[in-house]
Amino acid sequence: MKNHIFLAIGILLLLSIPIQAQNFKFGVRGGLNISSLDVDPAHDTSSPNSRLGFHLGGFALFDLAEGLHLQPEVTLSAEGVNYEDNEVYEKAKLTYLNLSGMFKYYFDNRISIFAGPRIGLLAGGEFEEEDKIEGEIDVYNASDVYKGLDFSLGFGAGYTFDPGIEISVRYNLGLTDNNDDPMEMAFYEVNQKVRSRVFQVSVSYIFNR
Repeated sequence: MKNHIFLAIGILLLLSIPIQAQNFKFGVRGGLNISSLDVDPAHDTSSPNSRLGFHLGGFALFDLAEGLHLQPEVTLSAEGVNYEDNEVYEKAKLTYLNLSGMFKYYFDNRISIFAGPRIGLLAGGEFEEEDKIEGEIDVYNASDVYKGLDFSLGFGAGYTFDPGIEISVRYNLGLTDNNDDPMEMAFYEVNQKVRSRVFQVSVSYIFNR
């Protein structure tokens, strides 16, 4: 129920574009993900390692006030994590369709800072576990061990070049516990809380700047 409330809030934010918005712009963005999971309490041996991925999507840009904009986004994002100890090697490969609403402020139309909510819809993925001793490999659907909705807050900064090319960095801080693995098939235990952490480096292009 809590996740559904978060989803409703996120959709309302994305749809809360002023009717009188001026200077509507749109563009595409893509780039590199460095994703990980915050597992609490952590394992006794070691913490999960980061995993490289990508993101690609589109966005709109609406003027709200002088220098202030709303940037709703739809993005496909490959995330996850790797884990290894003396007995097993495990991979979490997660694909999300992310809906974001960034409130963005430009300084002199070049430097920008932004922050806002992100709703991640789990679109696919898998958990893979390899037994180093026996050599056996088990694969589970991500939806069998991981919750379908991930609510997070994103914040970052960017720099815009002519003609409308922007480079930005962003950190998405997951707030919801995504552990849905009561049988402990994946690499976390039933009593552990699992939250997403994603650092992104993006290149964006605004078509009608």
